Amino acid sequence: MVRRVADNEVLRELNTDVWHAFRRAYGAGDGAAFMALYTPDLIRAGGPDQSVYGFAEYAAQTTDWFAHLSASGDSIDIDFRFLERIASAGQASERGIYQITATHDGDQRVFYGKFHTFSRKTAGRWQIAVDYDSNEGGTITADNFAAATPIDDVAVFTG
Repeated sequence: MVRRVADNEVLRELNTDVWHAFRRAYGAGDGAAFMALYTPDLIRAGGPDQSVYGFAEYAAQTTDWFAHLSASGDSIDIDFRFLERIASAGQASERGIYQITATHDGDQRVFYGKFHTFSRKTAGRWQIAVDYDSNEGGTITADNFAAATPIDDVAVFTG
């Protein structure tokens, strides 16, 4: 079910400030750019270890992981599609499906999961304040990903 509660301009701002920047920083393994997407009072939950972190813990974990990927010559990319985007001028709740493509020694693997973020706009820029993800026990598939709405298709979610 698609929720239509946002306006095109707000979703385009979220795409620029959060989603396209997220994809670039993640794919580049750029820890500083990646963590700049988050508020200092971040709540980060879920993930492979099913834990809850604050900003400092998540920054350390992510920076170490990006360094490990770089040192091993591995690469990783992420893409997002949306199931729901609810946004106002300064707050947003977005749910969707992610696709991670990991390459190790030339072998490529694709993983899927669901995410739910809450973002806020401060000082003219959107940042993620709450970030939750889960691989849903491996039940999310390429078909689920394909059926969700691409990042730039904002009209689907506007009233």
